[in-house]
Amino acid sequence: MVDFVNRSERLFHLDLKGAAPRIEYYKKIFPLVASLGATGLLVEYEDMFPYSEPYTHLQAPYAYTPGQIAELQNLAKQNNLSFIPLIQTLGHFEFVLKHDRHRSLRELDPYPNSLCPTHPEAFPLVSGLIHQMVQMHPTIKHLHIGADEVWHLGKCPRCQDEMMSKPINAVQLWLAWIGTLARWIKENYPNITIIIWDDMIRTASLDLLKESGIGKLVEPMVWQYYARNFNLPEGMFDKFAEVFDTLWVASAFKGATGSTQFMPPLEQHISNQLTWLAVIALHAHKFKRFAGIALTGWQRYDHYAVLCELLPMGIPSLALCLRALTRGSFNVVDHEAVSQALGFQQKINITPFPRPQILEQGMTFPGHKIYLGVQMWSNFIAQYKAITSSEGMVGWFSTYLRSRNFTNPVQVETIMNPLSEVHQNLHELRDHMSVWMAEVFYQDTIEEWIGCFIDPILGKIENLLEECKKHILLGGRVRYYPIRNCVQAQGHE
Repeated sequence: MVDFVNRSERLFHLDLKGAAPRIEYYKKIFPLVASLGATGLLVEYEDMFPYSEPYTHLQAPYAYTPGQIAELQNLAKQNNLSFIPLIQTLGHFEFVLKHDRHRSLRELDPYPNSLCPTHPEAFPLVSGLIHQMVQMHPTIKHLHIGADEVWHLGKCPRCQDEMMSKPINAVQLWLAWIGTLARWIKENYPNITIIIWDDMIRTASLDLLKESGIGKLVEPMVWQYYARNFNLPEGMFDKFAEVFDTLWVASAFKGATGSTQFMPPLEQHISNQLTWLAVIALHAHKFKRFAGIALTGWQRYDHYAVLCELLPMGIPSLALCLRALTRGSFNVVDHEAVSQALGFQQKINITPFPRPQILEQGMTFPGHKIYLGVQMWSNFIAQYKAITSSEGMVGWFSTYLRSRNFTNPVQVETIMNPLSEVHQNLHELRDHMSVWMAEVFYQDTIEEWIGCFIDPILGKIENLLEECKKHILLGGRVRYYPIRNCVQAQGHE
């Protein structure tokens, strides 16, 4: 199983639909990931790509320039990393469909995730985007066209009519779209091999897949991010082997364990790689070629979601996962070797939860300040949660008691003092993270991360501290009884 992996690609996935790094960071990170065992890049640009007319409106405020795209490819070449762009072409199309001028192309009007494949403007739009991307990547040998999780496929009236008139089902509608798109790519760019995500055809029948001709057009990338028990359809690999000559697979090193996850659970991601090794050993030989594995690192769950683990938070996980894949196992020696390579004084903590925990020290990998800062933040948040759920808070400073100005200053002070400490620590960390993140990210990422993860907690703490001060000044008041209780008390007299 190790031979299969070591003879094939090991792709480092860059999901740029959130927290896209500055080009300067790639100069530091590419040599590192290459030394750790990565052989290529899978780059998912979304709105970070510098689309030209008539698609300039798709660019994010800090989108890369054409010159930076060229520099990115040169950096990859210098580090012997192959380069595969990824552009979504049906599902997860929010970066396009969020714009009013493209709203009519949605499968269902309220939902910006799925493109309608039967809309007359859909193909010209997607082929135009692909043309611009290929033109800016003149040496690529592969192009990934996504096409996963098309949740509302075949739901609009136009698609319903198309399906009834053929007649075909939703999977056949998907196959028809991919077939049309893939044939156009092959006609215009015959040297490019097309990759797709596999999930939309996992349960499709063998006859249907053969009849569609998809096996001659694309190569599937089977993705699964669980630690164990992949729960893929029984016989799926045997079916795929009868349709496709080549197999790709995809694991995850971050961004796959929760939409609000801030630190990767490393043990789970390592287990994901080891399980994939076992699956590859069982099934890769059934195909004429096992092309490789992509280690995905999702930055958001979709274009509208909050940021999950920042890329520097995932570097230790990526390093450990690459070690597991290239060695075929994971033991203490592997753990120590990767820890030393990244500058950790002790072995990397692969079970970072629950918090708080002792901060890791001595890291030297690019972005390690952010790694430390997020660990500090997570400890402070754990302390805040402990205070707000403490006996003092629940027993002496509840919302009910505060609403009646009936609190004991002695108990209030036991809440106020640790809250003040957490507030000061978070405020200082906010300033540090602004500086540390600026070394890696653009201003929009800094504002978003701080705005989502630090400022709301600071606001809650500040409100609580004001409440504490108010109730300490009150100095303990006579309990206010509701009228109902007073009437009952008088009746007993």
